[in-house]
Amino acid sequence: MSDKIKGIPLIPNGTESTLNQRQVEDYKHHREKFLTWCLTQGKSPETSTGYSESTMNVRHYRVNTFYRSIWEDGGYTTSVTHDDADSYLREIALSDYADTTKSHIYKSLKTLFRWREHAFDMDPWEPELTFSSGSGTSTSRDYLTKDERTRIRDASLEYGSIPNYNSCTPTERDRYKGFLARRFDVAKEDIGLEHWERANGWKIASLVFVSLDTGLRPIEVNRAKTYWADTSARTIRIPTEESSKSEEAWDPVISDRTATILERWLDQRSSIPMYDDSDTLWMTTKGNPYNSRSLSYLIDQLCETANIATENRQVTWYSIRRGLATGLIDEADLSTARDQLRHKNIETIARYDQSPPERRRDALDKIG
Repeated sequence: MSDKIKGIPLIPNGTESTLNQRQVEDYKHHREKFLTWCLTQGKSPETSTGYSESTMNVRHYRVNTFYRSIWEDGGYTTSVTHDDADSYLREIALSDYADTTKSHIYKSLKTLFRWREHAFDMDPWEPELTFSSGSGTSTSRDYLTKDERTRIRDASLEYGSIPNYNSCTPTERDRYKGFLARRFDVAKEDIGLEHWERANGWKIASLVFVSLDTGLRPIEVNRAKTYWADTSARTIRIPTEESSKSEEAWDPVISDRTATILERWLDQRSSIPMYDDSDTLWMTTKGNPYNSRSLSYLIDQLCETANIATENRQVTWYSIRRGLATGLIDEADLSTARDQLRHKNIETIARYDQSPPERRRDALDKIG
């Protein structure tokens, strides 16, 4: 095994002296997997786009420093956890590092845990603290405002759509066939009406509408199954064993409008061969369940379509959830938000103050 990947050392100087020979070989293997993924697909797994060598030349050192800090307290391991990362960021927040350095450390850890999510099927990391250059420490990422929620909802109806097949000239059809061939990763000559209909389908709209109503976490989008959807009762039924923490079943409500769009997707979904042997509710064009990375890409694209400025903001899929929480608390009350967002302990008294589904559905209509 080479000691470097594209000029990046598998084990930075000084680290090897802290490990025994077996640990060195194990850590080298671990780092090889991490760096290879980062350089080949870490930036966008959906398109197999990796980070640049210059980016990883910085981030790999910061990740190594994080590992070494863990070893100082508990001995050598490569099985770092979300709690380890949160504890480390709390230390960084209290340090004398410049805001720019803190931001680089934060981004490096995000890269590490995106890889761990991919490599070890870990749940996505939700940092307790976040950092951005020049703006110090924040306790949470940005949320979508009421106006932005409406614009994201509208953008989901526009996203990825193409003109009606019969309204296109032969030249336009040929151009769109090339676009669809790249989008769905099939040969251009195999593009037919079913691909045209799929491009103008209801998948993204249903995913966005349901998430705006229920605040689905990335792991819940990943696990969502067709049998979760009870459109007649206008409810998403999440079984205990498939909930985010596998502790309790949940029944967040959805609006009438969302139920209609979800029904249209379920009907369309049944005619797409990719879903024939799967009960996964939503999959990417590659046939994989969505994850935090693909959802981050999607929210970026939706913000661009909706003309929502994201400069100096940390807009992620969780921004949908935080916007929902803010709106529900403003329009209803704490227990309404708790029930819809599937929190057990916002306040101890809240667990005894149940809000009826009708009240939650009314609140959804008010906040858009």
